[in-house]
Amino acid sequence: MSNTQLSAGLLERLAEVRGQCLEMRMGQFLVTVGLLAEDETGRSLWDLEDAEFAAALDRFAKDLARRDPESTQGEVLWQRP
Repeated sequence: MSNTQLSAGLLERLAEVRGQCLEMRMGQFLVTVGLLAEDETGRSLWDLEDAEFAAALDRFAKDLARRDPESTQGEVLWQRP
């Protein structure tokens, strides 16, 4: 998979997961996922590979789903105004 494909998939996944936590501001959401990635890898957000960030995003999505079993996993609820 090329970097372009990985980035496109990551952006789609970000929109999906963002739809599961609309109570968070976008900055809060990105910082939360970034901190999870840093905790998992021991490296700063600046040094993370896209795949590592994607793994943290998936972990966050699973945590959200466990908290809300009626969540709309995978459904994009948030749209740009």
